[in-house]
Amino acid sequence: MVRIKTIDNTVVPYMSAINLKFKIKKKWFSNQFFVTLNSWNAQYHAILGYDFLQRNKVVIDTVNKQLLVGNQKFDFEENSPTNVCSETTNCDISESDKNKKESFEQINNNFGEKVNVSEETFHAFNVKIANNITVQPFSTEIINLKVPKNISKNKDLIFIPKKNKLGYLINESLNVPTNANLFHTIIENNTNKVIHVRKNTIMGKLSTFDVNDIISPSESEIYQINNLNLYEIHKMRRDELLKSDFKLDHLNDKDKKDMQDLLLKNYKVFSKSYKTLGETSAVIPEFSLLHNFPLQTKPYSIPLMAKKYAQQEINNLLEAGIIEPSSSSYCFPVIFIKKKQNPNDSNSEPKFRMVVDYRLLNSITETFKICLPKISEIIKNIAGRNIYCVLDLKSAFFQIKLRDEDKRKLAFCTEMGNYQPTRLPFGSKNSTSYFHTLISKCLNGITGKNVQFFLDDIIIAADSLCALKVTLQAVFDRLIKFNLTLDPAKLQLCKPEITYLGFDLNANGFSPSEQNANKVTNFPRPKNLKQVQMFLGMLNYFRGLIYDYAGIVEPLVKLTKKNTPFVWSVECENAFNTVQEIILKKPTLKNFDPNLPISLITDASKIAICGILLQKKDNVFYPLEFFSRKLTPAECKYPSIRRELLAIYASVKHFHDQLLGEKFELLTDAKPLTEYQSLDKKPEIVARWLLYLGTFSFTPTHIPGSLNPADFLSRVVEENSLNVNNITLFQPNDKLSMQNISIEQKQDAILSKIMNDLSVNKQCKQYFLDVNSGLLMIKNAHKNKKKIVNRIVIPKSLIKVYIETAHAPHFGVRKTFEFIRHKYQWKGMYLDTKNFCEHCEKCLENKPKAKLTQTQMIPKRNLAPGQCIAIDVVGKLPRSTDNKNFILTIIDHYSRYLEAYPLQNITSRTIINCLNKYFANFGLPKFLITDNATNFISNEMVEFLDRLNIQHRKSSIYYPMANGLLERAHRTMKESLASMCESTFQWSEKLLFFKLYYNNSIHSVTKFAPAEIFFGRKQNLPLDSFFEPITVENESKYLKNIRNNMCSIRNEFAKNEEQYFKNNAPHIKGRKVPNFNLGDKVFVKNFSHPHVFQEKYKGPFEIIKILRNNNYIIKSLKDNKTMKLNVSKIFKQEQPRPNLRN
Repeated sequence: MVRIKTIDNTVVPYMSAINLKFKIKKKWFSNQFFVTLNSWNAQYHAILGYDFLQRNKVVIDTVNKQLLVGNQKFDFEENSPTNVCSETTNCDISESDKNKKESFEQINNNFGEKVNVSEETFHAFNVKIANNITVQPFSTEIINLKVPKNISKNKDLIFIPKKNKLGYLINESLNVPTNANLFHTIIENNTNKVIHVRKNTIMGKLSTFDVNDIISPSESEIYQINNLNLYEIHKMRRDELLKSDFKLDHLNDKDKKDMQDLLLKNYKVFSKSYKTLGETSAVIPEFSLLHNFPLQTKPYSIPLMAKKYAQQEINNLLEAGIIEPSSSSYCFPVIFIKKKQNPNDSNSEPKFRMVVDYRLLNSITETFKICLPKISEIIKNIAGRNIYCVLDLKSAFFQIKLRDEDKRKLAFCTEMGNYQPTRLPFGSKNSTSYFHTLISKCLNGITGKNVQFFLDDIIIAADSLCALKVTLQAVFDRLIKFNLTLDPAKLQLCKPEITYLGFDLNANGFSPSEQNANKVTNFPRPKNLKQVQMFLGMLNYFRGLIYDYAGIVEPLVKLTKKNTPFVWSVECENAFNTVQEIILKKPTLKNFDPNLPISLITDASKIAICGILLQKKDNVFYPLEFFSRKLTPAECKYPSIRRELLAIYASVKHFHDQLLGEKFELLTDAKPLTEYQSLDKKPEIVARWLLYLGTFSFTPTHIPGSLNPADFLSRVVEENSLNVNNITLFQPNDKLSMQNISIEQKQDAILSKIMNDLSVNKQCKQYFLDVNSGLLMIKNAHKNKKKIVNRIVIPKSLIKVYIETAHAPHFGVRKTFEFIRHKYQWKGMYLDTKNFCEHCEKCLENKPKAKLTQTQMIPKRNLAPGQCIAIDVVGKLPRSTDNKNFILTIIDHYSRYLEAYPLQNITSRTIINCLNKYFANFGLPKFLITDNATNFISNEMVEFLDRLNIQHRKSSIYYPMANGLLERAHRTMKESLASMCESTFQWSEKLLFFKLYYNNSIHSVTKFAPAEIFFGRKQNLPLDSFFEPITVENESKYLKNIRNNMCSIRNEFAKNEEQYFKNNAPHIKGRKVPNFNLGDKVFVKNFSHPHVFQEKYKGPFEIIKILRNNNYIIKSLKDNKTMKLNVSKIFKQEQPRPNLRN
């Protein structure tokens, strides 16, 4: 409601409102006037308020007694009451508003003539405090205030407190003065500081009061006021709404414009601030308490980083009227919870959510019970559509008004003061129930297949954009009718796939969302009962998506039984892995289609029963829902034939809603039905089951007992469906084809001019036209300047495409540049590549900043490729789509050629199988380098290597830099896979793509690609897939070139490596490597995770052997155990002085 206050803070009641046009001097104005009784003794028939001055930018010049409006000046008149349209003020009303004027005058006449009153009835007087007062933090005091002498005695007085900066609170009050010309009131200190108020401090204003001045507005007047306020709010909503508030970039231009027009047309349903928030009384919450004893708690301290936000939030809520100052005897603390920061906006200030801790109040609040809808039913009803929208209400609970008697019960305290809500707050016991009741009432009649909701999230689905807009408009109309508003920033509009309530919804059906699937698949192996219960709790949300769920998790459920010791058995491990694999594959179920035939498969085991509801389309069975439950101890004793019948009965009962009244096919072992139906005397429980099944219409179809339902379902789908999503890892971009390059070259202004000049035999530096393809090319000297290289000139329109393709594995600037310069060129190629890589968001997110080398660099000399290899394991990684958790990496020390195999486990047997594959492709090495992991030094591994006569070299323990080639490759691989994978499940698929690019990228040491050294040639990349050979060489010449290439590569390889270590010598200058001698006493770093008082080094040890590359074998002087360590992990014990020796 609009509240009109006078200068002394008195609220003026009014009857109606009217818009009038009037003229001052020669300038016309338009303003809104409020019609009121003259009981507040105004001297004028019309008064212009601060809103008029602000809107028209009026400046009041008190020195010259003038009003300044733009370039015009208006002189002040003498203080004499005048009529609204008198000649003195030169006020005139336009012809078009004569009717409004008459109605305005009529309203005034209806309330009688103006009453002559004394001056004191409309003047307010300053009120001072009678004595000094001190108010302790969070306490109240009674104070005495002086009544001014010029106010008539024996009259009731209205006290209006003055705004203050100290933070104390005094309420407006109606008072009767004492004989000592004083009156009493209460002062509250809601801050955490002591407040001192000196004597004769002005505390507020005082005026006389007449009971006859009180006017209560009628219902029609209140309706007019609310309508007026709503009109202004609608205008504010329209002004603050922008096209950019809606995320519609995924639509084409026409659909985007149509959707924007629809949304902007319904501006009344959107709000971006508290001021324009919706407000409704369609549902009125009631907070009935078990007792009326007030509850109070002290305010919680606010963190320093949240104080600025807290003050701003309180001010915003106060300004919007959502909260108000309170002197309630109820008081509950507030906490500020930090919101998740947007990863794309790391520089933004942290944001917080204000939450009142109503736990104490909730314990004495009577419950308002309602039944929330089942999430599974919502998902089933809405899934399987082509296009979706999700609407989110803005500050949803704040849109419901509270009763006056309930506001004080919900009061809260902060360091800034005490307040109480005027709208329904978050955190109170029945807030969710009342809000659900409101939305149910608002959307009643339009929910169903197209519209569903859960609390403040409304989802709309349709098969076409046209149908979606119709449904969207219907929802908007309902929300506008109830004056509810949406948050435009949180809308998800017109998307073919959407995440809602933990499920991904699309045209194919519904499946677990990636976020929830990650929680299940990345859940660590449970180590106690609590963790098992947490894991089963997460799984239970998706049990409808898992076939035979009860049977699979039965070993885990056993662990949760009372008095059962926690023993993680093989069965538990298998159940844990199986259910993670199922969720990892994101099983997708379709929603029910009443036009398709229905089938039901049932099965029973010794511990559980299950059923699958299916529908058949194009000779393919699609699952709709899975049902399973564990058998009770009594049911486990049933014979198998009765358990089969129980499975049929329980499954039909579970799918009662879909099967009743429909004809369906029952796919099961038909023996239970025929066996029991033929019995003259049936067990009572079986008779009841058969009687219940008799109410359904179905046709039993026999499935052999050896073929369980899961096998049947998988075989039917595999035999009849070829809808497999083939993954194309190396799919080239069509824009890279020779034909497209030729077209773009001719359309490029600069290149087309060069081509035209060449066609008329003009010389253009190194440019020439290729005879076979007609492409514009350029001759450049190779980096070693021993040969000329021909490269294709790339037009400006294709530069970004080529850089994107070369940067696909997200390598650094140098390697990306080398991929391109191999066969292509344009002006500024390196700078463009550098700029693109430096601004790649995926690289910025997944790559750490480079660090300087901190250890001595020792080159490893090898005679030829394949002579020495190193192996290591990366993981444990998130489980991939093909159920892999680890990567076995193998690198050739000479060429740096890398092989990587995804593995499910890292046992010695599994690693040996991978080594056999590697040896079959690349031959046997002479040396194999590993660390000291148990799977590398097991008896099985040692026997395998001895049999093949491969020398096994083990690196120093706790020194990964001893295997530096492989460790550096691991870093590159992790960064690349993290940047390429949109989902963590995809890493095993992208691993092949990474290997191709890695082995064909220029190595920083050798200056050659690993594949070029290993095979004598480079392999083609997607960047080169359309490249056609320009010249054709005969076979003998080609082989001769290969031999010459291999020789030159080896010669240049050695020079490059030597030069690399020479160039990097300054990085290690000054880092002295200590030298130890045989028999020296040393101490070793403690590699465990020590606590505060645990020793940081162990010893003493004695050096018994000196190895190469700064490695030593040492022996403990305590237990004679030996170990191999790098010099960086040991330090020498200095010899004691002669006087201290024994």
